Order: sequence, then structure tokens, then C-alpha cells
Amino acid sequence: MPNKHKRFWILIFLLVLAIYAAVVLRGLTESTRRSLLLRDETESAERVPISIVTTNANPATHELTAQVSFRLAGKIAKDEVTPAVDLHLLINNFRGEQEFDFPKDKRMNRIEAVFPLNGDLNKYPLDRYDTTVRILMTTPARNAQPEAPKIPASIPELAHPTDELAVSSSALLQNAPVALSISLSASVPGIQFEGSVSRGGSQEPTGIELHLTRANNVIAVSLIVVLMMTALSMSLLAMAIRAITTPERADLLPLSVSISLIFGLPALRNIQPGVPPVGALVDYVTFIWAELIVAASAVIIVWTWLLRTRPKS
Repeated sequence: MPNKHKRFWILIFLLVLAIYAAVVLRGLTESTRRSLLLRDETESAERVPISIVTTNANPATHELTAQVSFRLAGKIAKDEVTPAVDLHLLINNFRGEQEFDFPKDKRMNRIEAVFPLNGDLNKYPLDRYDTTVRILMTTPARNAQPEAPKIPASIPELAHPTDELAVSSSALLQNAPVALSISLSASVPGIQFEGSVSRGGSQEPTGIELHLTRANNVIAVSLIVVLMMTALSMSLLAMAIRAITTPERADLLPLSVSISLIFGLPALRNIQPGVPPVGALVDYVTFIWAELIVAASAVIIVWTWLLRTRPKS
């Protein structure tokens, strides 16, 4: 019998060790599953390759931050980073300027842009976010027509009415759009990216649609924490019920456990990666109920002890 118990615990130890090793090995390649590498090339010889690298995605502030850098190719390039013509960039920057001028014979420097994230943080960890990066680059047209187009007064002068980046159609007559090649790299811990590039007409902004969700490991950790909070609160409630149904003198050990859990459950909740403040949907499902159950169990144990304890005569 002792040998059987020893082998049993050895198997349990090996099983736990195997699970731990599998989680660590999966974590080493986790970035490749949540990252996004997106390329969309143009066939035009005169083009501006644009590289977009995301540096931060913050669902709490609904912002996506990215570094945007430029390269040049064709007759519009004096060299790789210096334009031979004046270039004008329009981008739907959420904070700061949306228009940037790059004069000819001057280096095109990298810019930082912030894009809005549309989603519901209260659905953590199953929250989803969408954003669209819109870019349009133009250069002064050689044969521009000064007269404005004949557009009815009831129609706004927009290249695309639904775009967040408004472009005046009269301004497009004075400028010629430049072909763009898009290269996007998105990798932020805890966030999984998906996306695509959409191109409209030659005078419409290039759109990069991004879809953000929580990474699988974040969802797994959140579910484990939720289950642990539920198990702890229900276990303590079972101890309180046993204290009521047992006719013996009340034991104060469950009271010390309940007081510890009242302060321990918030710490356990906060180990969830990127968890929002208290009030999200997951809190109304587990955390708030767990805290109320633990507090109620403490009250039950205290009153059980008071009613069963009698002073000596």
C-alpha cells in the first residue's frame, strides 16, 4: 500500500510538471498567434511605401498608438527618404494634427498617430474593438484645373461621406493622389489583432481595418480566476452552513478565513491582465457575488458564535 500511494503522488507530480511545461512552451510562441503582419503592395512605379508599427493599444482609453514611417520610390523620390516633389499627407489622427506637409528636398520624418478604438470595455474578457486607419497622400497636380466641380448644393464635398477622414473634392482637383504601399506590424501583449486593407477609388483614402480582441491566454487566465473566486466563496459558505447545522460550539476558524477572503478576493481579481475597474460584466457574474457571499458567511459565523456561547454563571 505505501508503494501504491508513493506511485500515485509521483504520477500527480509528473502530471502537474507536464502541464506547467506545456504552458511555458506555449507562452514562448504566444506572440506569433496574437500578432499581425499586413502587406498590401501597389503596382505603380511612383509610390510611397508606408510602414505602420503599433506601439500601444489601450482599451481603457479607447486608443491605438502607432508609429508611421515613409519611404519613396520612382520619380517622386530624390532618394529613399527625400521627396523630389511636395507631398501632403492626410491621416485620421485622433489626437493632434491630421494634415502633414513634406516639402521637396527635405527628409520625411516619422510621425506618431493615435486612432480611436470602438468597443465595449465592460464585456471584458470577451470585449472586441474595431478601428480604421485612413491615409491619403497627394502632390500638386501638374495640369490642375482652377474651376471647381459642379456639385449640387445638397451634396457635401467629401470624397467618401462615411470616412472619418474628410477630403474636399475641390481640393483634390488641385492635387494628384500618390500610390501607397502599406506595411503594418501590430503586436501588443494581451491583444490579438486581425485586419485587412481596403482601397476605394484613386481619390479616396486607403483604409486599414483592424479588429482587436483579448489574447487567448488572457481569456484563459480570466476564466481560471473567475472559477477560483466562485470556488472559494462557495467553500466558505459551506463552512458557514456547517457551523449552523452542527450543535457543537461554533469554531472561529471559518471567521478568520472569511475576513482574509474579503481582502484577498480583490487582489485575486486584479491579477487578470488588463482588467477594468470594478463594474464590468464579469464582476456582476462572479466577483461582487463572491464578496457578498464571503461577507454573509462571516456574519453567519459571528452570530452563530454569539448565540451558542453563554457566559459562565
